[in-house]
Amino acid sequence: MTVLTTDGRNRSPRPLMPLALAFVVATGMAWAGENVTIPRYQPEIGKVATYRIEKTTETDMSLWFDKPEAASMVMRGDFRQQTAVISRDDKGMRMRWALSAALPPAAQSAADSYAMNPQYANSLAAYGLQQLEFETNLTGYPTALVGADQIVAQMESLVAAPGPGGATVPADSVASRMVQAVKDNPLKVVDVLIPEVITLSLGQASQDATLEVGSAWSANSDESIGDGIVPATAAWKLVSTDSARRIAILNMLQSFDPAALQAATKAPTEKIIAGFGERAKQLTEEQMTRVRSPQKSRDLTLVVSLQDGSTVEALDSVTVDSAGTKLTIVTHIWRDDQLPTLPQPPAWKAKTVLAQSVSPLGQTTTQPLNLEGFSGKSGAPTQQEAAAEPAKTIAPISLKIAKAETTKDPFYGETVVSIVLTPDGAKAFGDFTSAAIGRKTQLLVGETVILEPVVREPILQGEITVSGFDTTTARSLAEKLSAPNAAITVRLAP
Repeated sequence: MTVLTTDGRNRSPRPLMPLALAFVVATGMAWAGENVTIPRYQPEIGKVATYRIEKTTETDMSLWFDKPEAASMVMRGDFRQQTAVISRDDKGMRMRWALSAALPPAAQSAADSYAMNPQYANSLAAYGLQQLEFETNLTGYPTALVGADQIVAQMESLVAAPGPGGATVPADSVASRMVQAVKDNPLKVVDVLIPEVITLSLGQASQDATLEVGSAWSANSDESIGDGIVPATAAWKLVSTDSARRIAILNMLQSFDPAALQAATKAPTEKIIAGFGERAKQLTEEQMTRVRSPQKSRDLTLVVSLQDGSTVEALDSVTVDSAGTKLTIVTHIWRDDQLPTLPQPPAWKAKTVLAQSVSPLGQTTTQPLNLEGFSGKSGAPTQQEAAAEPAKTIAPISLKIAKAETTKDPFYGETVVSIVLTPDGAKAFGDFTSAAIGRKTQLLVGETVILEPVVREPILQGEITVSGFDTTTARSLAEKLSAPNAAITVRLAP
């Protein structure tokens, strides 16, 4: 297998300074408390470790909604992944991860409420992988991907394969740009499929370090965000130790430079403001200041073994408030031979959980219809959305179609229907979705409802991609929409 390393073009987010380096920064500080020695990371070669990974995302778009209750969404995923160190020398290691989207047995009875698992299954299919192997430094942080050429070849074959009717993926499509991104930096595959590796490596040192409980230090790093590089500062602390369990608990609070963050996100923020049109004009000065003043923070707690220096548990919470939308991503990781000690995030037990798949890698060869849950399955609103008071009535519209055809999704292999509206239809659809934000809608072909999505933002491109059908159904739909004077009806759901 070929080993490809990153090069000077790599601008992907880098991890925080590993603990081994952070200790050097802290040298000379006056600490008080009990001494503890955290050993260097020295995993047993060939020993398989299983990690349980629980993930949740909370999205709050209440600033853009008339009814805040209609703007909240929670998604979650539950995984069991296995790893082993297969070789090691004085410079680094080679690790192998066996990857699976299958739900752990305890979660299978509620499979419909774990939308991230089918997302992850799609990602594994896109890269053609069931396991991932890579080189790391002595902390376990990935430095080079093994077999990157095979992964790129798999992605290129999916992009190049013609769909029904001979349709091909445009050179400037999302799928094509993803292939190029992996060519430029093969380690992006690790970022997508098993980012927990990087989180675990932050607690693992390349050499022994003796600290005192309560000691604190800081480390600086840069992160690629939006259109720029944003400086970040991580404040570390050795919180406590447990001699009986032979563990140490460390905490890190990371903050980002406000001015640099604002500059890096200015262009996409202004684009979002323009997309909301009249709604943006209704915001107060204070609200608009919030929209244009992004914030990002990270709170990470690590439980490190005092026997082999490995991270046996981690609770990672990242919050981003940008362009009027607040996103909180929480990841809880623990080795299954250790009882978890860190608390579950509140969202993990939330009553309102999105029970449908939203693909993580971009599903279309053209600009997708940007409706939450647009997948061919019922896009039922959340309990909060259903409880919101009715807004003003919006008349149904009929959208004329300029073009409709089936094509093959380059990553997931399914047949999708790509629809291009006429200029008048695109404008009408943009006006409708701008007025219907937060509302459940229906899309009909004839008298048949084909989708019931909830509008999350204005749809201005005039392009719609319908997925979730088998090949026969997709072709039949495309034929109907290709007929002279074919149209789609869009209305508010009854």
